[in-house]
Order: sequence, then structure tokens, then C-alpha cells
Amino acid sequence: MKTRDRILHQALLLFNDAGVDQVSALEVSRKLDISYGNLTYHFKRKDEIILTLYAQMQKELDASMNHLVQRIFEETYYLKLVNEIFDVIWKYRFIYLNINSLMNQFTFIRQTEKSYLATRKNILNKAKKFLIEEGYLKPEIDDNYRMVIQNLNMILSAWIIDAKLFYDGDESKKIESYASLFYSIALTNVTEKGRKRYQQIME
Repeated sequence: MKTRDRILHQALLLFNDAGVDQVSALEVSRKLDISYGNLTYHFKRKDEIILTLYAQMQKELDASMNHLVQRIFEETYYLKLVNEIFDVIWKYRFIYLNINSLMNQFTFIRQTEKSYLATRKNILNKAKKFLIEEGYLKPEIDDNYRMVIQNLNMILSAWIIDAKLFYDGDESKKIESYASLFYSIALTNVTEKGRKRYQQIME
């Protein structure tokens, strides 16, 4: 592994474990047993490490979104997409555990998060439309799905804090547990056809 990649990997581990505010670039270099000068050759400041890791996370999240765009709308894929998103967010959990301060500190992160929220809403609206047309969700009444989509977006943004602070179950089932919470809200307006199909997919 190249030194630059080792720095990013070690920083991610430390940020996730101790919190981004508690870890200095010097500590990252010490953990890697490299000189501070070697680290600053690749990243002049800790801010650059944070922004690079954020960009990596967004690249992985974008890949999940692009998988959906490139495929025919099929109801099973939305489940896969959600699981991929939860996996990526957990991998880079320090970001959403500190998203408020990071958005205030970095204009790039603030702008990207707002854009990503709009993308998620667009994807969920397309999913809603397709699943209604296919008979898996009940027809929309008085814009009732707007609140559902808002709740789903809130879970995607905030579940990581609850998982970090309050989850006391089996660690191997943590992501599955919160993904199930997402599905339970998504299934609020499911039809009988949709419920049967969901059960088949989850078996």
C-alpha cells in the first residue's frame, strides 16, 4: 500500500475510533511510524485528510446511486441500494457523527451534502413512482409520500449517531437493524402484493 493510502487508512481508523477532533495529523504519523514531514508531503494539513476521506465516501455513495440509474427499475434493487448506503456511511462514520461541525467548517462538504440530499430525494421519488405503478405501493393521496421520503432521508442522515451512542445489540447485526428501520418506514403504504414481494426478497 502506498504511503498516501496508508495515511488515509490509518486516519479513517483513528477518526472513527476517537473522533475527528481528538486526532491530530501528528498522531496519525506516529501510528504509522513515519515522520511528520513524510505525512505533510502528502497532506499539508489534517483538513486535507478529512476532505480526501469525505471525497472517497461520496465517490462510493455515488457508485451506489449510479448502479441504480444504470439499471432497469426493479423493486429488489432498492433494498440493495439502501444496504450499500448504510455500509458506506458506517465505513466513514466519523463524518456523519460530526456532520454539523464539518458542514460549518468546510464549504465543500456543506454544498455537497445539500446536493446529495436533493439526489436522494430524486431517487426516492422515482422509486415511489415506479413501485406505485407496479402495484407494490398504495396510490399517493394528498402528497402523503412527501413526509415518508423526508423521514427516510432523516434516517439516512442520523441513524449513525443513534447506532454509535445507543445500540447495544449484536455488533454484526447493527447495520441490518437500522436498515430494517428504514424499510419499516418505507413499507408504511405497501400493498398486499408489495408485502408478499418484500417477504420473498428478504427470505
